[in-house]
Amino acid sequence: MRRFAPLLAVLLVAACAAPPPPPYAGPVHEASALAATKWRAVLVAGNPTLPVWDNATRRLAAGLSAADAGVPGHVTRLTVRRDGQASGARRGGHDATLAAIRQLRPGPGEGCLVFLTMHGSPSGTLVFQPGGQELAPAALDAALVEGCGDAPTMVVASGCYSGRFAEGTMARANRVVMTAARPDRPSFGCDAGFELTVFDDCLLRALAAGGPVPAVWGSTTGCVQAEERRRGLAPPSEPVLHLGPAIRDLRLPPLRG
Repeated sequence: MRRFAPLLAVLLVAACAAPPPPPYAGPVHEASALAATKWRAVLVAGNPTLPVWDNATRRLAAGLSAADAGVPGHVTRLTVRRDGQASGARRGGHDATLAAIRQLRPGPGEGCLVFLTMHGSPSGTLVFQPGGQELAPAALDAALVEGCGDAPTMVVASGCYSGRFAEGTMARANRVVMTAARPDRPSFGCDAGFELTVFDDCLLRALAAGGPVPAVWGSTTGCVQAEERRRGLAPPSEPVLHLGPAIRDLRLPPLRG
């Protein structure tokens, strides 16, 4: 019995020890501070074949300006269209987008807003044209970590099959990630005759009203579902949301542009 006494003592201490703490989830930003967040933004239209993508970034930039919600001098529109600079955008594709995100560096009371709209690939990437350069979730996450750290961050990945941008390392505690479709579904509106894609149109309408993220998202997805039914578009795109626990109380200002 004496041989087992030390082992018995160890087991008794282990049984009485406190359970391990839960995994660290990151800081929770105060609701009052989140409501006053000013955004450093990178707004990217990644395809030149139709105006729908540039229409969306131009409208969002106007909304940020009208609401005084953007940090002056730090709202960047990027386009791959040759004539895009006439509307105030800078020429730039895949590499310029990642460089602009890495340079966001928000200060106190500021956050990052990244809006990416273009075609998506079944492999779960967003595709810049011309050239077919693919932006993967891991590369975007790395740029956001460098450029935004743990600042409040909102990412919109608007393209077919974009749901993977709301998963894995992209789904950090300080981020809201909105995608136009689940990973195995297309989204709609990349055709002549559309002013905006279905998702971009619905999201911008919801952002015009502002409010808590769940309310904005509910308005967006309800609009997408109604428009897809109205136009007979199938299968449903089923947009995906990640809302990180550190910014669950984020309220978005009305972005009427």
